[in-house]
Amino acid sequence: MTDAHHAAELIHETYPIRPGRNAKAAIGEAFEALKKRERQLPRDVLRERPRQWTERRVRALWHREARRVDHYEIQDLTAIAVEEARIERQRLRARELRLEAFLASQTESLAGEEGELDSGRPGGLDLPGTGFTDADEQSDQSHWGR
Repeated sequence: MTDAHHAAELIHETYPIRPGRNAKAAIGEAFEALKKRERQLPRDVLRERPRQWTERRVRALWHREARRVDHYEIQDLTAIAVEEARIERQRLRARELRLEAFLASQTESLAGEEGELDSGRPGGLDLPGTGFTDADEQSDQSHWGR
């Protein structure tokens, strides 16, 4: 795999096309993340680089049109991929916690309903003698069949 293909794969995996995000939006998000990273770098590191990130450069990497990819570009792409993975992991963990809380509340409410319905009576709900059906042996059945 060439460096250009590796760089494209990093961008594609980090900012995939999905409903609500087309290729143009994914390229824009990748460019914004790369510029943000670039602004955080020390000035001496930036002076050593032959060029800064541009949207055109990101688009060239996205479409695998770049003839060469510098090492710092792979490093930056890897760094934003790691950061996006951290963010996604936090989102998934927060969603997992919300779903666990929801399931716990539903389990508690269902347990409360079942406790009220059972009331210590023998048999199932559809069996005579539970007090929940018309076929209850204890109730007055003289009006049936009229």
